[in-house]
Amino acid sequence: MKEAFKEALSRFASGVTVVAVRAGEEERGMTATAFMSLSLEPPLVALAVSERAKLLPLLEKAGAFTVSLLREGQEAVSEHFAGRPKEGVGLVGGRVEGALAALRCRLEALYPGGDHRIVVGRVEEVELAEMGPPLLYFARGYRRLLWPS
Repeated sequence: MKEAFKEALSRFASGVTVVAVRAGEEERGMTATAFMSLSLEPPLVALAVSERAKLLPLLEKAGAFTVSLLREGQEAVSEHFAGRPKEGVGLVGGRVEGALAALRCRLEALYPGGDHRIVVGRVEEVELAEMGPPLLYFARGYRRLLWPS
């Protein structure tokens, strides 16, 4: 069942985000594909964070986080924040430089979700960058979206 479940979910295409948290001098980020918009009024987003993630206690302490929506070509950024460090990759002002958009959120609620925690954030600020193709993940790999010229 577990392997079939993982295989089925690998067939669901998703965008790739980096969730970043800063509490005092400590800053952490993690790659997340389990992200969605939740509500327009109020503006809420939701994501899933593993109970084992080093980011989770920092998120609870800080009470705020930023979600950067990655663009095509930011595969190294995704890999870095998924635990495979890449030279020269990091956060700038709590977000991923060059991302399509960044959502600065205040922690609204945390809910149990099996081996993950469901995090709900109230979006307090939106930063939009130049439009372009998103970084997509499908069938355990990065994919391209046909983008008009």
